[in-house]
Amino acid sequence: MHTNGGKGKIIEGINVVPLVDIMLVLLVIFMVTATYIVRGAVNMKLPQASEAGPGSKSPLVVGVDKDGDFTVEGKKASEQETVEYIRNFIASDPEVEAVISGDKRVAYGKVMYLINLAQMNGVKNFAAAVEKGRETEK
Repeated sequence: MHTNGGKGKIIEGINVVPLVDIMLVLLVIFMVTATYIVRGAVNMKLPQASEAGPGSKSPLVVGVDKDGDFTVEGKKASEQETVEYIRNFIASDPEVEAVISGDKRVAYGKVMYLINLAQMNGVKNFAAAVEKGRETEK
């Protein structure tokens, strides 16, 4: 097999560019679906923000659903179960970031109580789960 207009050079290497392209597409698909798996377990209407920041790399996800009940990894939990969940993560990673999600229909005080509960149990870093929406009014 000759290339370059018949100059006599034979292709001896494998072109890996298509393989890298496919792997990058698969990585993007995995990252997009991973956010829906974590967040989509509980039917929650999150507040909207004009700019949603990057997601957390931490698996510590707690929230308050529309009924005011605590949720841990998308499942309803008691206050004691929530505290135990937080303490387990702090024991394995003291710098863990907590992603707090609160249904926009729930009282602000309930979400603040959850944040305070996390702080009292050693969480130092927080992120708020929001959905990207239209620009907020100024």
